[in-house]
Amino acid sequence: MIRLALCALLLATGGASAQSVAELYPEEILAGDRPRFEQRLRQFFRHGLWDFLDGPEKQALADAELRFPLLGAHRHPFDFYAGAERGRPTIWLPVLSLKVIEDLSVAWAWRQVHGYSLEPFDEYVAMLKYRTPADFAGGRYPEPLVALGVPAEIWQQEPAVDDLSLRLRNSAWAFILAHEMGHLRYRHPGNAAVDPATSQRHEREADEFALDLLARSETIPMGAVLWFQATVGYFPNRADFATDTGFLDWQQQATHPVNSERLQSLALALERAAGDSLDPTHAEVLRFIATRLAAIAKTLAEPDMQRLIARKAVQGDPEDLKRR
Repeated sequence: MIRLALCALLLATGGASAQSVAELYPEEILAGDRPRFEQRLRQFFRHGLWDFLDGPEKQALADAELRFPLLGAHRHPFDFYAGAERGRPTIWLPVLSLKVIEDLSVAWAWRQVHGYSLEPFDEYVAMLKYRTPADFAGGRYPEPLVALGVPAEIWQQEPAVDDLSLRLRNSAWAFILAHEMGHLRYRHPGNAAVDPATSQRHEREADEFALDLLARSETIPMGAVLWFQATVGYFPNRADFATDTGFLDWQQQATHPVNSERLQSLALALERAAGDSLDPTHAEVLRFIATRLAAIAKTLAEPDMQRLIARKAVQGDPEDLKRR
């Protein structure tokens, strides 16, 4: 009975709060950051990644356009997608989503550098999913840096935090961009146009394309861990649905369905890359990333663990996110 009641609560809050999460930052903040984000992502596309494409890949992506709306079509904080606009291949990189990734990178770096617990990172993302704005001070969702107690302008005070946060942010952005490029490269239709199994296969193909392209550009995909840890905590999982059918229906509509098999495939690909690497340090980092992704995959494969995370998010005190 308790489990059924919690499931009903999670389904209600998880769906109803999505629109409000789009108000995480004032619109003027997002508008002010858009030129900076657009310049950086276009640089990634035209120089950091484009130069490492082969002939057929360049041909497939020759007319690709990047769009930077303040909010994505689904109005949530992890809303990246690719498709066609007026027949032209297009990648949408909403400013809200880029901003969330940047701030989470700073929060992760600050906690990592100081040896603080990383658990509040996962708890914060789960609270965005399961709580309403009224549960937080001021009646609105707090920005990541505020919620996690990160000192103001910490990147200006601590070079180690600045360096690590930039590496996390840049590699996360690069992985996301390369993944969307992969969808365009293989001309994948939207997930709603195919069955869930095909959708998952397309996601794995885009992941593999991204890893391969980042390897060619000598970019270590450390930010992929942050990206998947955040999205796995925010997107619906099996524990949020009463039946397998309901979960499969969601996966077919989701822009980036994530499951344990997808993350295990990524982890195995990184393990293979580590085995092929002639640089022991590089191989060690790739294995670390693979281990982290495998751990996230394990959580996704265990609905009871997912329910525990959800229960903590629903019952926890938002002020406890600042603990160190």
